[in-house]
Amino acid sequence: MMALQRFGSGLVACVVSVLIGPAAFAGVRGDTNAQGTTTMGMSKGERSAIKAELAEMVAAGGPRYDYKLTIAGCDIGGGSGANSFCYDEAVQACINNDPSYGLGPLTDIRRRMVDPVGAVMIGGKVATPAELAAAPNQGWDLIGNTCFPQDMPGSAPIPSVEMIVRAFHLTPWAKGAISTQPTGNVTLVNLKTFYKVGWSASGFEPGETDSLDPATMFGFRVDVRPKLVGFVYDFGDGESQGPTTSLGGVYPNGDIVHTYRRPGAYQTRVVATFGADFRINGGAWLNLPTTVVVQQPATPVTVREARAVLVQQ
Repeated sequence: MMALQRFGSGLVACVVSVLIGPAAFAGVRGDTNAQGTTTMGMSKGERSAIKAELAEMVAAGGPRYDYKLTIAGCDIGGGSGANSFCYDEAVQACINNDPSYGLGPLTDIRRRMVDPVGAVMIGGKVATPAELAAAPNQGWDLIGNTCFPQDMPGSAPIPSVEMIVRAFHLTPWAKGAISTQPTGNVTLVNLKTFYKVGWSASGFEPGETDSLDPATMFGFRVDVRPKLVGFVYDFGDGESQGPTTSLGGVYPNGDIVHTYRRPGAYQTRVVATFGADFRINGGAWLNLPTTVVVQQPATPVTVREARAVLVQQ
């Protein structure tokens, strides 16, 4: 439901009230940027207006709004035990956003009036303990939603996609080292040399699951599963191959092959681009909208020139 909400400063902003289930998120908001991308949630200007209004109310020393954020479509109580399906749907509602609108999850914004010391007000007066005990969630008005859950007053303890992206970029990666055939990383000029990448025992390689510390994710169980987007093989002589997802191999079926034209010592390596999928509280795997480029350790390859030698019989 679309509604006009008048803020205390006199600003009127168009906000969205989500009164239906997660499956209908796609129709909640439809702002479209110049590239034709439909965005979800409040814009930066709308979020700034809410924060400015709250600052004015606090400075005035009178009644003010208290804010509460929960995953869109979930119970108002929210928390780290929130239904994973609900979280997944809320993430997918924002995941294709223009970055200026945030990557989610889509989060409901509620507010209620409190007095200067934080006591809940209902109908213009402080609520009694009996009134609050009978309906602890009363007074909360749903005023809209945002894909920037950490950029609002009353920020909820909800792991945002941006938080998960930052954690992904700190992943201790397994090292992808090159080995060659002929063996020993020694080859000859004009001889086909086969390349193969092997992962180190330590660190995370594609397909392995990194479970983030729940203490850094507000108690939510967040799993990140790296995936290989592509390798670029650098043969050290100015030539390269890729991007490719091939780990290479040995003769005769290896598909990463290079022929050196001059003798010398060459530093060979692969540059790996990793992406990832993630899930919350054991829910569905979702694509994490980021990649990271990791330069792998160099492997020295010696190229020698074969010479014919006459032998007297």
